[in-house]
Amino acid sequence: MGEAEETLPEPRRWAPPPIPICAAADRSSLLLEWPKYVDFADGFEYCLELGLKRALRSDLHGRRPGKKNAGMGRDLGAPELIEFAVAWSEHFPQGIFTSSAAGYAVNFDCLEWKTIYRGSENSSKVEDLIPGMGYVFRLCVMLPDSCSNEAPPPLSSDQIMFFTIPCAPCPPECPLLVDRGRTSLKLKWSPPSITGGMAIREYIAEMKRPGGDFENVYSGGTNLTVKVTRLVPGTSYIFRVQALSCLGWSGLSKEVTYVTASSVPAAPTPPSLLSSSRNSISLCWEEPDNHGSPVSSYTLEADDGLDGPFSVVYSGEERSCEVGNLRSGTSYKFRVLAHNGIGKGAFSASARFSTSHSPPSAPRSLSILGKTSTSGVIGWSPPDYNGGSSITGYELEFKLKASGSCWTQAYSGQSSTCNLIGLRPGTHKMAFVIDKLSRSCRMSISCAASFMTSPGLSEAPSSPVFSEIRSTSLKVSWDRPNHDGGSAILGYRLEMLIAETSDSLCVYRGDELSVGVDKLIPGQKYIFKVQALNKAGSSGWSGPSEVWTKAAVPDAPETPTIVNVSSTTVSLRWISPKPNGSCILSYRLQMANLGYDATNRQNEMFRFYSSGTDRYIAGEENTQETQTEDNDQERHAVQSVYDGPALAYTLKNLQPWTSYAFCLQALNSVGESVCSKIILSKTSPSCPSPPSLVISETSTDTVSLQWELPQRDNGASVISFGLHMKKKPEAFKNNPRHNKTHIEDTTDEWTEVYKGALLNYALPSLLPGHSYMFRLVAYNVYGPSGPSFVTASTLAACPLPPSPPTFSGISPTSVRVRWAAPTCDNGAPILRYRLLMDHSKSGHMHKVYEGDSTSYKVVKLVPGRSYQVAVQAINSAGASHLSDLSSVTLPAQIVLPALDAPQLARSNDFLSVSWTHLDQREVVSYTLQMESAPGKLLQVYEGSTPRFMLDINNSNKSCKFRVRANGGGLEVCSGPWSPFSTWTPPPVSKQKPKDVKRSSSITTMDFIRGMHQRLADPWSVKQRRMIALIGTLLTLTLALFTNTRD
Repeated sequence: MGEAEETLPEPRRWAPPPIPICAAADRSSLLLEWPKYVDFADGFEYCLELGLKRALRSDLHGRRPGKKNAGMGRDLGAPELIEFAVAWSEHFPQGIFTSSAAGYAVNFDCLEWKTIYRGSENSSKVEDLIPGMGYVFRLCVMLPDSCSNEAPPPLSSDQIMFFTIPCAPCPPECPLLVDRGRTSLKLKWSPPSITGGMAIREYIAEMKRPGGDFENVYSGGTNLTVKVTRLVPGTSYIFRVQALSCLGWSGLSKEVTYVTASSVPAAPTPPSLLSSSRNSISLCWEEPDNHGSPVSSYTLEADDGLDGPFSVVYSGEERSCEVGNLRSGTSYKFRVLAHNGIGKGAFSASARFSTSHSPPSAPRSLSILGKTSTSGVIGWSPPDYNGGSSITGYELEFKLKASGSCWTQAYSGQSSTCNLIGLRPGTHKMAFVIDKLSRSCRMSISCAASFMTSPGLSEAPSSPVFSEIRSTSLKVSWDRPNHDGGSAILGYRLEMLIAETSDSLCVYRGDELSVGVDKLIPGQKYIFKVQALNKAGSSGWSGPSEVWTKAAVPDAPETPTIVNVSSTTVSLRWISPKPNGSCILSYRLQMANLGYDATNRQNEMFRFYSSGTDRYIAGEENTQETQTEDNDQERHAVQSVYDGPALAYTLKNLQPWTSYAFCLQALNSVGESVCSKIILSKTSPSCPSPPSLVISETSTDTVSLQWELPQRDNGASVISFGLHMKKKPEAFKNNPRHNKTHIEDTTDEWTEVYKGALLNYALPSLLPGHSYMFRLVAYNVYGPSGPSFVTASTLAACPLPPSPPTFSGISPTSVRVRWAAPTCDNGAPILRYRLLMDHSKSGHMHKVYEGDSTSYKVVKLVPGRSYQVAVQAINSAGASHLSDLSSVTLPAQIVLPALDAPQLARSNDFLSVSWTHLDQREVVSYTLQMESAPGKLLQVYEGSTPRFMLDINNSNKSCKFRVRANGGGLEVCSGPWSPFSTWTPPPVSKQKPKDVKRSSSITTMDFIRGMHQRLADPWSVKQRRMIALIGTLLTLTLALFTNTRD
């Protein structure tokens, strides 16, 4: 038998690679993912490939491809990348472009594939794609080298197409110029390089004129060309384009500028006149629009002045020229055109301008027809040539035949003769020129003719001027006349007029040009005028000149007149003096007090003196040269008592029976006048002046006063005195401000206590320690004087007894005593009170209190006993008498019963102490004491509850307890202590102790709970707060100790 056939292994069957899916898509990228390859092992790799060749229409399975093919993105870089610009709204259902758009199966046999990803990941992001385009992908699996002997897997997965999300198109390219005309431009442009996946629905082309804004020149269609007409030749225009798809407008394209073809210039504006003369005209014009070619020259044409044909008068580059060789007074028409590189433009509209007229020739035969001292008649003949225009008038000018004189126009009119009037007599004149007027042109000057007027009166001198003006004199000056009338000046005459009286007076006659005038009135207005004299006679008066002399002080007033005199007033009246050129502003009345007139001084003579700042009145014989030391004593100081414009004044508040001297001065803006003569006046007699009142002696009930005669009886002897008294108001008592001699009389409650001629008086039976006011007046035949006041106080005395005491707050052992202050302290304030009480049945009073209070609580009294009580008031003068006695009887005291011994019971770690509760309402609380050692008692509880819990966890000593009941006031006494109850702790167990930390915690809380039970009774708030604070401190200390051990 032959050899057995060798068995070949079966080739491995590979699963086809998975088809990629699109996990996310946007305008420029696609995120592709695929399931894990079922046979994927170590060393295997995925290879994502992209189709790079153009697809056929049939390959899209009935879907219409886009019209435009675009290049691939930057990373892929293939010029024939498959992409499909599809109208989405027409070919794909709404919502297909989401973050995970579905793919479309395609079948291309003519594709070239480019690997865009290779690796072991199950996803890849393809970027830099074009919006709205379709891309074909397939996935391949690459075997590792170790599997090279195995059969390879299928080449790739099925082909799949995904689309990027569409968007608005990108800006188109700038438009290109296709055709250029003088008034039109034709443009075209290309579609946007990226349409965003949607078809272009519309284009808009915009144009911007020079100096304007963009305007639409094409819209509403998809044409790629436009022709813009009605443009200006040689003008620059700016263009731009914008595209629209169903997703919105693209950006604007770049702006591009194109210029229309050039043309001949436009017609210039009509020429304008710069200036004109008799035989020339200067013109100018504006540069026209050059239509794209610069203006090179201008041509100006003019007619012949007779509306004949135009002829060229200027050709050149300038825009102004002067046209000469014209006839005067003639109207011409002008027009202009412009030239450029294309040709010549149209003429402007015509403009008409005229040349100026020429002057006529000089008049003929100028002659003097007649003359007088002040006038002359001149005549002439018309000129030979009128300058082409009728004569409209003549002008005549003349001047003095002397060097330096000027020509003056004397006549202007149409007549050929002129009468010159108002000339100076005896002057040699040159009556020269006649100008002939033809419209507005002056002709040349004619020949001059001279003549001389006859002599006459001189012209008036200049108006007088003034200098060195004083109140009564001044200096007057004037200048010579401008023309002496042909005869020499012989002299001048100066006349003065007083403005106030209109009187005229000649104050000077001579040949001088200045004179001094004196003996004038101050502040007066004067008017001066002057005239010149020659052989012909007197000239006219010069212009009047006014002048005011300077003002002076007023004249001394006349002696004032005494109108009325009383004891305290003097009324005076006076007459206004001459003001001397300045209104009197005020009057100053001055007065000197000559003193109390014990003797008659009315016949003495006095005089006013002023030395520097001192002003005084003295006897008329005591002049400044003969004054001696004795005479100095007779000086009386002067004081101003009135300063004002009135002519009368009344002086008030003068002293009776006193002599006064008065003098008057007037004041204006210059100063004050001399004083008038002095007049004396003596006031009338009156009541005497107030007497002086003093306190001589005071006691507790008596005040002694004395006084003296008044210093002035005011012309009548004192007859008697009147003394009045009233009690000083409490508002003034002890107030130093009111303890003065003169006290205001505020009330009418005065009582007259004495009237007579004595100079002293003692007032008995006054109240001690009281203040009194005294008023004293003196009487003469004219009545009472003014009062004199004085205040006096009697000496203080012991106060009156207080009111009988009253009682309140009565208890078995205490009572509160109250009393009222005395009704009168007799002039000294109460300092303190003394409380007296009898402590035995003998009735002997003992002091129990001394102080400033009006109540006192007496304690430690015997229950059920009666007491008598009295009070004394004490001031600086001493103690008062005892008040009336008041009696009080104290109630008896209740004693609570004794309690039984406390009952003791243990509960866990606490000892319960309880006792019998008393139902009596007098019981307020219980007090529990513990004896831990012989004689050592400790109060452990006080409250209203008949039970107390005590912590005995760590206690191993015996102790005793007793209790008593406490009363609710002084009427109820606490009961006696109960018998002791003894507590003995049980034997200590040897068992293992519990956890110290837990035991300490329980013991502390139980201790605090027991303390709170003791504090539940509101009998002592302070004690409860203290124990709560102690419990808190113990808790904190224990917690700190436990943490330290841990």
